[in-house]
Amino acid sequence: MARKPSGKKTAGKKTAGKAAKRSKKKKTSARGESEGAPLTLTEVSNRTGISMPTLQKYKRTHQARIPSVGRGRKQRYLESALAVFEQIKEENLKKRGRPAKGGVGSPRKKAAASGLISLAEVSRRTKISYPTLLRYQKLHGERIPSHGKGRKRRYPEEAVRVFEEIRSGSRRGRRPTAKAGRAPRTAAVTDRALAKRIERIESMQAKLARQLDAVVELLRKPLQVTIRPE
Repeated sequence: MARKPSGKKTAGKKTAGKAAKRSKKKKTSARGESEGAPLTLTEVSNRTGISMPTLQKYKRTHQARIPSVGRGRKQRYLESALAVFEQIKEENLKKRGRPAKGGVGSPRKKAAASGLISLAEVSRRTKISYPTLLRYQKLHGERIPSHGKGRKRRYPEEAVRVFEEIRSGSRRGRRPTAKAGRAPRTAAVTDRALAKRIERIESMQAKLARQLDAVVELLRKPLQVTIRPE
């Protein structure tokens, strides 16, 4: 038959557990006193100037580096965590590989360095609208020097002169509306349409005149009044 543990051993284990907890609390409190009261993520944002979404991203990706106590919503950060957050921010700024718009490594700078210009720049220099330049490129692409395709197409300096020559050689104004094989509308056709309109107007005038004659005839008749005896 197994012997039950004595009450003295059980009490000894409980006492040892409580002593360990008190020791752990003393260590935590001593650490907190040395670095100050733990900070919330909002307080970290106010003191570092880093936005809350950025701090949450740092918290997910660099959890092991950031000194903190607690977990989840109760997680707090020590004073030394402020320097860690700022260091992570500086590291991320150095890792950004995408250059700023118009920066040294941008396609616009590279094109300018190689002596090539975009179609928008051609439009600015020639005063020709962008849609018109696209039409010239489509119709006279073999005459216009260029490099690349689609939106990445760029033009050398001499292309500006070619676009201007195409513009000067093109016919300005509206195109004739007459299609191939159909004779243009002549003055005789216009005269016939005008004659039909005049004929309709005269017909309406004659109808109105007949109506007026009927009214006048009705007014000329003597007025008959019938008086009934009471």
